[in-house]
Amino acid sequence: MSRARLRALSVVVASLTAVGAVACSSTPEQPILNQFFTASRLRDNTTLASFSTVAFEPASQGIITSFTITNVSPEQRKPLTLKSIAQSQQAAKAEDAAFMKRKDEYANENGEAVQRVVKAGRDAKLKGKDAEVQAAWYKLLDEGVAISRKVTEARRSLAAQKGVVELSVNDPRNPIDVTKYDGELVSKDITIDAPVKLPSGQTAQKTLVCTLQRGVLKGDKGDITGRWIVTGIKDASGTGATPRS
Repeated sequence: MSRARLRALSVVVASLTAVGAVACSSTPEQPILNQFFTASRLRDNTTLASFSTVAFEPASQGIITSFTITNVSPEQRKPLTLKSIAQSQQAAKAEDAAFMKRKDEYANENGEAVQRVVKAGRDAKLKGKDAEVQAAWYKLLDEGVAISRKVTEARRSLAAQKGVVELSVNDPRNPIDVTKYDGELVSKDITIDAPVKLPSGQTAQKTLVCTLQRGVLKGDKGDITGRWIVTGIKDASGTGATPRS
């Protein structure tokens, strides 16, 4: 074989090797992160809102136009208890409504005494009927605080699980009430190396960790697996991303 043909063959082999390396470097996480950094760079909050709860803010964090994925962590799974939390919230709301009715009835039945007790305060030394109303009224108020706390805690617990899962399984053509399901929240961290154009105009090479999550809902008619959502991005040194407004 002539030297010219050998050189030509070497070029072809090198080209194919390079193409293969590029293809192998592509991962399933690449497209969503490409979309995330592009939307962040353009401040396209409408697009970001469809698949992310955070943003990489150009004015404070910089701009990323290219990156290399260096590691994808194993998936972590955490139980979702949306259905049971929603039921607890409804029960707490019903308890609160019943309490408010009972409190109002007591206030109506003991109107003048309640007014005197409220004016005197919890620690006043009262006698007779007013002392009885004082004890009963402030006991009601303490009960109301405890019930309100239960309602608030249930609402916060539901919101903490519901937001990412709703975004993950969102389908306008087939709306899903996630509070009718339990399931799992799946998470994984993707480590990337990227040149970041800083707000100062300088470029710095950084290692970032991006967190992706998705909901997997368990139902009688089969599982519903949501799409991956970007829920976190931080510098490997610990600096976090900006929550999407």
